[in-house]
Amino acid sequence: MGVERRIVIKALEEIALLLQLKGENPFKVRAYENAARSLNAIDEDLATLVAGGKLAEVQGVGKALVDKIGELVTTGRLEYLETLKAEFPEGLLDLLTVPGLGPKKVKLFYDALGICSVVELEAACRDGRIAALKGCGEKTALKIIDSIERAREHAKLFLFRQARSTAAMLIEELRLLPMLDRLEMAGSLRRYKEVTKDIDLVGSTANPEPVMKAFVQLGGVSSIIAHGRTKSSILLNNNLQVDLRLVEPHQFVTAFHHFTGSREHNVALRSRALKMNLRLSEWGLFRLAEDGTEGEQLCCHNEQDIYRHLGLNFVPPELREDMGEVLAAAEDQLPVAAPFSGYLGSLHNHTRASDGSNSIAELVEYALSMRHQYLGITDHSVSSFQANGLSAERLIEQVDEIRRYQKELGDCFSLLAGVECDIHTDGTLDYADDILDQLDYCIVAVHNAFSRTREEQTRRIVRAIEHPRSRILAHPSGRLLLRRDAYDIDMDRIIDAAAVNRVAIEFNCHPMRLDMDWRFWQKAKRKGVICSLNPDAHSLTNFDYIEDGLAFCRKGWLEPEDILNFWPPADVKAFLRQ
Repeated sequence: MGVERRIVIKALEEIALLLQLKGENPFKVRAYENAARSLNAIDEDLATLVAGGKLAEVQGVGKALVDKIGELVTTGRLEYLETLKAEFPEGLLDLLTVPGLGPKKVKLFYDALGICSVVELEAACRDGRIAALKGCGEKTALKIIDSIERAREHAKLFLFRQARSTAAMLIEELRLLPMLDRLEMAGSLRRYKEVTKDIDLVGSTANPEPVMKAFVQLGGVSSIIAHGRTKSSILLNNNLQVDLRLVEPHQFVTAFHHFTGSREHNVALRSRALKMNLRLSEWGLFRLAEDGTEGEQLCCHNEQDIYRHLGLNFVPPELREDMGEVLAAAEDQLPVAAPFSGYLGSLHNHTRASDGSNSIAELVEYALSMRHQYLGITDHSVSSFQANGLSAERLIEQVDEIRRYQKELGDCFSLLAGVECDIHTDGTLDYADDILDQLDYCIVAVHNAFSRTREEQTRRIVRAIEHPRSRILAHPSGRLLLRRDAYDIDMDRIIDAAAVNRVAIEFNCHPMRLDMDWRFWQKAKRKGVICSLNPDAHSLTNFDYIEDGLAFCRKGWLEPEDILNFWPPADVKAFLRQ
């Protein structure tokens, strides 16, 4: 999708929000929402459609919107949007960033109390004005305060993929310095933690001063927190803190290991070292003399040498969380890593039929370019109206299209017909059984009513898992990292239900989900639950998430046989059919 189209879609969505804040007719609001969705689904270049006078032919773009879209495409601005914005105080739209607040609530607070900023909203919640409003109450006020406080905490954190990408760029630039011997990323990013508050870099050099000078003068630095000879900290323009530690070249390996962490893993290794009359620290690995002082320093060319001296197999960074990895390394029981080359196909992908950006043909072509052997199409079901979910009739039409396309593909590639089916609040599914029977498989997912009680939400999901057509449970906790907390569920019961009913649980590797949480996978694996590792692709670029997803699966101790996407096509089909 070109830049021009993204700008137009964002503008249409913003107009829809502003119209809701004005209290406009819902049909008018929906017209802009539908137009944004339609423009996301078309193949043609938007500028070409405007120039050729064919924009009105796009389904969902009414005559009244043709001129507005044309104005924005050709001039880069839209007077109607600017006029709408001028009707509201600056900062009002910021209220919509508070989790759980929608346009209706924002309009209520603005109309009744003149609230047009997050600061004003928090004050009104604390002094009782929000609780006094009709339809709110003290519970609503407390919930908003909690959301605001969590949003502030989240503002200090960064998603793994964003922070790691930034770290890679900084490392690439700093490695150009001739006096720098080695430089690597350490900390939680190296261990594949979902979110981070900073970037930890560890380097070695015999001449640290010019390295530190270059570090604090990097482009994109907004402020210097500390500037020392061996440690400096900077704050980037996006408020991401970066710490650099420099050591002598002979100290690099143990310093790199130490600052990778985790703290608990390091403590476990130090305890083991002491039992072997050794001392491990960031400065080196030493034999202890009889009086307890450090004696001979053991040679460590790499981290593998550290573990070898301790009588352990090498523990990959993503496993260093003190979850049994030291004992497993001692007993040769560490999990076998799943290689990227073994990933054979994604089973959770969306097309333009719902809220994806690509056609079935484009997804297949891309999957073939990645040397995948199968692909599952799973657009949203009818209840996901916000994602243009498919009616039963549209779903069956898509199944027919997939079957025709499969005949053209022949035996070289398997194209599977599925659906991401909404779980209703009572645990029933979004389609009748006779519709689901025509699919190759069904992914079940919760997309609404997130605030149900723990018992209600758990019972809801367990009932869906028990449905004989359910084959995969998608993003089981529903979390959106730094935006929406996981809903309250008993994950142990979910895992037990999946094991009993032979339903796979998804590891959704979208950077904002990374769900199911890696902390639950060891138990799920012991229970025999299969993982389905998927990008939840809404565009071709989303397939880039798979490689990171594999690292998170390894963090959860999963091996190739535990991951459905590593199975041959025949075995995958057999699993989906049962």
